[in-house]
Amino acid sequence: MFSSTARRLWVSGAFRSALVVGGAGTVAAVALSPSSPANSAAAVVLDPNTAASSSYSTERTPTPDLPRRSGAAPVPGEPTFTRAQVASNDGVEGRPMWVSYRGGVYDATEFRRIHPGGHIISQAAGADVSAFWDVWAHHHHSPKVGQYLKEIRIGALKEKDDEEATHDPYDSEPVRDANVQTIFMDRPYCSETPVEHLGSSYLTSPAALYVRNHAPVPDCAWEPEGESRESNIQHHEVVFEEGDAGASPTFTVADLQSRFGTVTVTSILQCAGNRAGEDIKATGNSGFTGSPLERITVGMLGNAQWTGVRLAEVLPALYPKECAAAAQHGGGEWHVVFEGADGYSGSTPLARILDPKNDCILATHMNGEPLSPDHGYPMRALLPGIAGARNVKWLQSILLSRVPVDAPWNEYYYKNRDGEQIQQLPLQSIITDTARKEGTQLLKVRGVAYSGGSGNSIARVEVSSDDGKSWSEATIKTEEVKKDQSSKSFGWVRWTAEVPRTAQVCCRATDTEGKTQCEISPKQRGYLYNGWSKVKVEM
Repeated sequence: MFSSTARRLWVSGAFRSALVVGGAGTVAAVALSPSSPANSAAAVVLDPNTAASSSYSTERTPTPDLPRRSGAAPVPGEPTFTRAQVASNDGVEGRPMWVSYRGGVYDATEFRRIHPGGHIISQAAGADVSAFWDVWAHHHHSPKVGQYLKEIRIGALKEKDDEEATHDPYDSEPVRDANVQTIFMDRPYCSETPVEHLGSSYLTSPAALYVRNHAPVPDCAWEPEGESRESNIQHHEVVFEEGDAGASPTFTVADLQSRFGTVTVTSILQCAGNRAGEDIKATGNSGFTGSPLERITVGMLGNAQWTGVRLAEVLPALYPKECAAAAQHGGGEWHVVFEGADGYSGSTPLARILDPKNDCILATHMNGEPLSPDHGYPMRALLPGIAGARNVKWLQSILLSRVPVDAPWNEYYYKNRDGEQIQQLPLQSIITDTARKEGTQLLKVRGVAYSGGSGNSIARVEVSSDDGKSWSEATIKTEEVKKDQSSKSFGWVRWTAEVPRTAQVCCRATDTEGKTQCEISPKQRGYLYNGWSKVKVEM
């Protein structure tokens, strides 16, 4: 169930386009009335003419090359096929679905039923998949892909493959600071904040905040030449889709801010796969095993102040019938689908977003400045306490749907052990630093803690130097928590403790509802690990 905007992206391959609006027929551009009352009490004044320097680079650079993975090895005596024969097997009207890759021909007819990307594979039916994989470069990293190719190879291509790509989709990516990021992949770019930087300040800087991209950064992440980043935000358009039959009005950020005002809230942002390496060590292999992401430690996480428009006010105004019905019946039957300019999409239950206490916003600013290119400029969904995968970046359209979006990141990836789509993050505490206290036999321990999707406050953090036999309560630095328009406690708290020197320390957190981290959390396909944070100490 991709919307018309997403379908255009998939079919055209225009993954680097800025903002796609319009479609078959016309799309109405409906302006919100400037005279509509803004939420003045919550408004944050953002000057579109401001040209202040940013804490991150807005320069662009090519990305290091990534060799294409090899195809399946030829089988002696296998048949050969022409490109025309491959093209004729396009999976339509009962025909088989074939694809080619690096001189091989593959029958994907049955495989597409289990393809992690779902029906998206049909876009490459009868064609070479190389151009698609150059964009969705995960195919070159995943160990599973090689095995699948081996299983479905049916022959060789008679014509020689053109190994040279006509266009490199990663030829113009953001400049990143390797001093404050540990890089796992360049294509697509994935990184974490090194632990020594993670808890060094209450708010995480944009330059240090982890990045989890799934495709190239789209062109809309940069302002046009001669225009400031602030003013370009005001012109950015978002399509609120009405489905196949209805009109799809388009609003600028200026329209939305004029009617609904802006708020600033504090929230962590965390990838569902954070602590993947610890999960593998504690509970065994996962979907991350064998990929570059098996090295994730604790740094796909950060804490920031986000400024934007409340979705709990926007959606009822634009979808009054659906939101009224959701409010009456609990909202579980509706989902909000967010689509980004990179072709990525995700969805979250409407009930979660309609609750104003959950602080869900359409964010344009992080820590008082425009979002960085890697973090969704000019606008992203910011859903506090919800897995980072649902906080769609480079936002270009929103849709209400009776079912979750059928994109691969909903249908296959980011699911828990029961096969349910991951939404809320769990209670968490993490040790970020240990240091010997000079002149004593004590160890100074520092870290962060947050309650995840509940938004509860952290009641206490405890640290143990004897593998959990006894615990010492940490001091929580509540005085540094920012005062803004947050309704709950979705941000982290930093804490400190002193315990006897030992070879290993661990910590656990308890929230105000009495929930406490367990020593080893249940296996969730590699996601959501929140067992005790355990750190070896140099004696």
